[in-house]
Amino acid sequence: MAEGLKRNYHAHRKGTKDSETIRGHVHNDNVLSAYMVRSGYDYRHYITLDSDAHRTGWTIIRCPGAFNLKAGDDIPYDKNSIYFEAINGDIVLRAKNGRIKLDAENIDLLAEGTKNNAGVINLESNEEINLKTKNVKIDADSVAKFFSSGSMQIVADASMDIYAGLADCATSSQKIKKSKFPSRIAKIHNKENFVV
Repeated sequence: MAEGLKRNYHAHRKGTKDSETIRGHVHNDNVLSAYMVRSGYDYRHYITLDSDAHRTGWTIIRCPGAFNLKAGDDIPYDKNSIYFEAINGDIVLRAKNGRIKLDAENIDLLAEGTKNNAGVINLESNEEINLKTKNVKIDADSVAKFFSSGSMQIVADASMDIYAGLADCATSSQKIKKSKFPSRIAKIHNKENFVV
């Protein structure tokens, strides 16, 4: 046992060359597992039920190979087959050297917050966000903004319809030659802000 590790005098181990089960295992970071099952062929292949320190109540599943979960053979079409719920905290899906793919008949992303700073869906990328589909619909109850610090192109091969109760348009030339009635957007543009 490494120096400084706690001792569990009630620990119990049973095993063969293929696998082992341990009740009361103490890990190298001094965390006690109530139960642990581990492969005898790779020490990185195990399941633990941790019981103290910063991992109290944790369940850890570790495998050096693929992790496959398949269910729902006998579940009706409109029922949940696999259900994950976090009572508190976040759910993180991370693939540092790969992709995260969602493949389904339909995909719903829902964010329902009870405060003004909640109920938000963020899509952020350092290169591109590509949308490719038959129809794209954007419906905003309050405000819709499209902003680019560089250039913006709107192309319609067939036809384009733009409707507005009131329409206001400004270009950089208005800084030099202002119209008789400067637009509100022009004033905002001159302040280098993009607000409504």
